[in-house]
Amino acid sequence: MKHLLRPRLLGAPSLSHTRYLHRTSHALNSHLAGARSIDNTTLQTPDTHPPRPSISPTPPPLSLLALPTLIRSYLISAISATPILLTPSLWILSLLAHSKSPFWQVEHNPFLRYIVKKTIYAQFCAGETPSEVKRTATELRKTGYQGVVLNYAKELVFDKGAPIEQNKHDAAKDIEDWQRGLLKTVNLVGHGDYAALKFSGAGPSVVQRLIGKLPPTAAVSQAMKEVCDHAQNTGIKLLWDAEQNAVQPGIDQWTLNLQREYNRDGVAVVYGTYQAYAISTPQLLAQHLAIAHREGFTLGVKLVRGAYMGSDPRRLFWGTKAETDRVHDKIAEALIRKEWNEVLSPIEETDRQKPAFPNVSLVLATHNHESVRKAVAIRQEQRRTGQELIDLSYAQLMGMADDLGTELILAGRSSPGATQAKTGSSKTFKYTAWGSVRECLTYLLRRAEENKGSLGRTRIGRLALGKELRRRLLSRF
Repeated sequence: MKHLLRPRLLGAPSLSHTRYLHRTSHALNSHLAGARSIDNTTLQTPDTHPPRPSISPTPPPLSLLALPTLIRSYLISAISATPILLTPSLWILSLLAHSKSPFWQVEHNPFLRYIVKKTIYAQFCAGETPSEVKRTATELRKTGYQGVVLNYAKELVFDKGAPIEQNKHDAAKDIEDWQRGLLKTVNLVGHGDYAALKFSGAGPSVVQRLIGKLPPTAAVSQAMKEVCDHAQNTGIKLLWDAEQNAVQPGIDQWTLNLQREYNRDGVAVVYGTYQAYAISTPQLLAQHLAIAHREGFTLGVKLVRGAYMGSDPRRLFWGTKAETDRVHDKIAEALIRKEWNEVLSPIEETDRQKPAFPNVSLVLATHNHESVRKAVAIRQEQRRTGQELIDLSYAQLMGMADDLGTELILAGRSSPGATQAKTGSSKTFKYTAWGSVRECLTYLLRRAEENKGSLGRTRIGRLALGKELRRRLLSRF
């Protein structure tokens, strides 16, 4: 079968892929009574941003990081925040990811593999083996994170151009390999964790069905059923990631069908991903909310700003960053409050009243401090007034936004002896990929490209990390 999209198999899972990046905007205000960080001045860019108040109380948030992680994070952020160093670093990573020469392929060059694994791979990836992945997850929990969002490093990314062909034998093998990878992933995470998965990892034959908005084959349906059954029985949640626009309508339909079956009794097992930068997202999400209400299931939502601005047509997106920010934050507000608003409005509305809002579970996957600040404020208000609280989790990429993640951890500890259900605090997770160094190279390249596209945020993070290093050094004298 031929199609005008040519695929390349990449090890590139992501919370945001080629993310529509947003620089951190305003100060984080503390919404915990009496809470005030002594590390307030660490989160500012030189001469451009005022000090950002922390959303968490003392001690300094980054004091939660282990010293080796802190040092590695500072060094990598220093490179990422310096264009003269970042540009050649990106070139080297791209060479390692795409070179056909054995010398530049990490699987054939032990020295290169060692350097990559001990630096950038260790910063962003969970490990190559089950034991390494579980050790990383344990370290994240010791830091204070609720758990992990673990992504299997296999997907299909398309290049527009030449047609492709795939025989039945290759298609069947791709699906079998994909199914094994999914089952390995869900077996590596524990109760309450998330597994992040991609349909395109099943190969070109599945991608072509998604493009055609066709139902999954029997083999794909069986693979999906096994993974969802296992997740439901073990208390794991599944995030089906957004992908390129060509396949996204098909992904939305497959994911919604899984939610119909598994998101019952007020518990979300399956989540779809909604990209705020897409003009179609408010209407699409409103349609899915209406279906969930009508059919009586919980809608699982992972909300991101965007993932494929570099590869999808520009006309699909809002014209400015400010528009995307507004849509993202208004959608998040509507979901957290379970109330329609001017951005997320019902598809069918009478003159007398708006339709009821269904049960929702939300993963707010963002590095944007202002968006998190707004969500925290709403949750604090709901706690004070005794309002119903939805199931809400925050997620950031491992190796990035540690200042935000650790502040959220401390915010969750702000009421001694109180449970999350009573305080209204939310769970914070780190998103990471697992797989061989070779499989994860494209994922690592995208992390570096994200840092290039958000130098302001990277500089803020570097300043915070540097101040914490100085604090620890001075505390020894």
